[in-house]
Amino acid sequence: MKKKIINLIFLAAAVAMGVHFQWAWLDTVFFTLFVWIILHPLPSRIFASGAIALLVATPFFLMTERRDIAEQTAIYAYYFLIFTVMMAIRELRNEKDGNN
Repeated sequence: MKKKIINLIFLAAAVAMGVHFQWAWLDTVFFTLFVWIILHPLPSRIFASGAIALLVATPFFLMTERRDIAEQTAIYAYYFLIFTVMMAIRELRNEKDGNN
């Protein structure tokens, strides 16, 4: 029970930081997601799939002359790539610890 409360405090702090620094709502969501995946790790393939989907969508927005959306999509793809690397490092670390 204590762990759940502490996790909720961390997530609330992440949202509060986004509000305090007046980040865009989607940036706040990504930061909160970042904190959440540190607390509750997911397989790296989930984030890799999201990154690939966003990277595939970016050229289509460029072809339709929606450069502002293409830039945001590329930024969010980068966020997902960061999440992917974080989770892959964690998976490798767990695998190494499990083999010893």
